[in-house]
Amino acid sequence: MIRHMRCQAIEQGNQVEFFNQYDQFYATSLTSPFPHRLNGRHEAIIARNAAFLAGKRVLDIASHDGRWTFAALKAGAAYVKGIEPRQELIANAVATFDRYGIDRSRYDFACGDVFELLRSETFDVVFCLGFYYHTIRHAELLDRIERTGAQLVIIDTEVTPAEDEVPLLEPQDARLIFKNPYGIQLLREPIDDQQMACDDALTRNGHTLVGRPSRAAIRFLAEHFGYATSQYDWPKHFVAKPEHGDAMHDYHKGWRETFYLRKS
Repeated sequence: MIRHMRCQAIEQGNQVEFFNQYDQFYATSLTSPFPHRLNGRHEAIIARNAAFLAGKRVLDIASHDGRWTFAALKAGAAYVKGIEPRQELIANAVATFDRYGIDRSRYDFACGDVFELLRSETFDVVFCLGFYYHTIRHAELLDRIERTGAQLVIIDTEVTPAEDEVPLLEPQDARLIFKNPYGIQLLREPIDDQQMACDDALTRNGHTLVGRPSRAAIRFLAEHFGYATSQYDWPKHFVAKPEHGDAMHDYHKGWRETFYLRKS
């Protein structure tokens, strides 16, 4: 199935998309290793920000199999540190990087909980890709990210579907009670699934607590920590590349977004 989708992606026009050149990443994880999905996300996460990534120090939170650490290095990042709780995924990342000739001095991976490992380090850019909805500690995480000195934070996350969100009205009371748009949907996730949350201090009976934020909640948190927020235009993306839609149904259906937080 994956091989078939890989061939489809490679044959799509004459343009060779990024991950088709490094197709080992289609086999190093069970989490959405589909060509159209990875290449579509590459456009939003890396290609759109390549000029800013060049020469920068990057932190990749929940770095998984190293796909975005690798892509940042290929975009010219000077150094990338990945934090990932699953050692087998770090091992896959290092093996892939060796296969593609990435100098080990340009990156590092730390195995463990980001809330325990992220201390007193400085970075220019922080990736939080596929993790912000696998925690309930959203404000604390953004606080720690802001303390790194990052000027650009990219958060790619599931969000509350648009039809379930409360409209944002102006002006807003500082302690809004009724029709509050800054919601976070509480969920329980199993910790034994690679595509879900990992074991942490909140785990009970094989599950931990996580929260899916609304778009307004992300903007609210970002503003509190001094960041201006914009988003990738996924509807425009799917008009230009409709072939990406099936592999990116969460983006296509409006319950996943890519946010850019920049120091204002």
